[in-house]
Amino acid sequence: MKSKYIYLILSPLIIIIAVFAVSALPEKEPEAPLEGKSDLAVKVEYAKLETLHNTIEVTGKLKAKDRYEIYAEVEGRLLSSAKKFREGNYYKKGQVILQIDKQERYMTLLADKSNFMTDLTAILPDLKEDFSESYPTWNQYLKEFDIHQPLKELPTPKTEKEKYFIAGNGIYSSYYTIKSSEEKLSKYTIYAPFNGVISKSNVEAGTAVRAGEELGEMVSLSSYELEVTAPLKDIEHFKKGSKVNLYSSELETEWSGTVIRIGSTLDANSQSVKVYIQTSGKDLKEGMFLTAKVNSTSFEDAIQIPRKLIFDENQVFIVENNKLKIQKIEVLESFRSEAIVKGVPANSAVLMTNIKNPYEGMKVQVMK
Repeated sequence: MKSKYIYLILSPLIIIIAVFAVSALPEKEPEAPLEGKSDLAVKVEYAKLETLHNTIEVTGKLKAKDRYEIYAEVEGRLLSSAKKFREGNYYKKGQVILQIDKQERYMTLLADKSNFMTDLTAILPDLKEDFSESYPTWNQYLKEFDIHQPLKELPTPKTEKEKYFIAGNGIYSSYYTIKSSEEKLSKYTIYAPFNGVISKSNVEAGTAVRAGEELGEMVSLSSYELEVTAPLKDIEHFKKGSKVNLYSSELETEWSGTVIRIGSTLDANSQSVKVYIQTSGKDLKEGMFLTAKVNSTSFEDAIQIPRKLIFDENQVFIVENNKLKIQKIEVLESFRSEAIVKGVPANSAVLMTNIKNPYEGMKVQVMK
């Protein structure tokens, strides 16, 4: 009970002391307004009039210009080669890519050549007696005959009677049968048609292949073709033989290309035309995406500014004496986020800051 009375007496006393302490503190003087604090700081760019070009950009997928699909024209067992037939392996032109076992076919060919040699030997006596003028030629042909070498062309008959005699003894028939077998035997070995790499492999050594079976694919690394789709309104800037610049968003390298073909049909849905560009160079790979850049019309005494700074379709702000001023312009070309315009006085300070609710005469402070 006694403590309750003490609390009631001390509480008012504490409040009175606190009031005197606060009133004794020095009063804070109000801050003086900074000179020019109301002026908005803005960025400008000084107009440098020059000849500009609108750049048209189209993107496409890179493909090897030379492509060789490898098919088996004969059947047999695939032999192992010095360089395994695998994707990414490089072959020089003329180098053996694949070999199919041809031993049985080769032995049959040797037997046919041996029989042909026998047939030639059998007609020599008649040739010597009835066609004495041609006998030395045929005799020399037989002496040079080698069953391990491709057949040489037969001697030309000097008379119709000699031709009928040769044909009647089956010489021509045997000759062309052997030539056909020699041609077929060459199909058992597949050579690289150009310098390139294997882009697809479907077989392995030891497997049996059938005639007509796809074995793989080879592509050249020396030349590529880029297929792009150009809008109909820009197709006039793509001309056969014209040069274009190519770049990749993944690499910092640029390449040069040449327009080699322009499609003759229009895609009704996209209103675009296909354009084919040939290129070559280091770091190019089939399947990568490239962007082609083509310069269109030239614009003199123009500048390029962000489109967002243009208002009322043909006006921008410039800064004169730290005040905004409306400048009428002519928009020559618009693309993506930029625009090429004309009508800005040379060296004038073009406003580059996007201001909320700007107006002519508004005070601003140019940032240095």
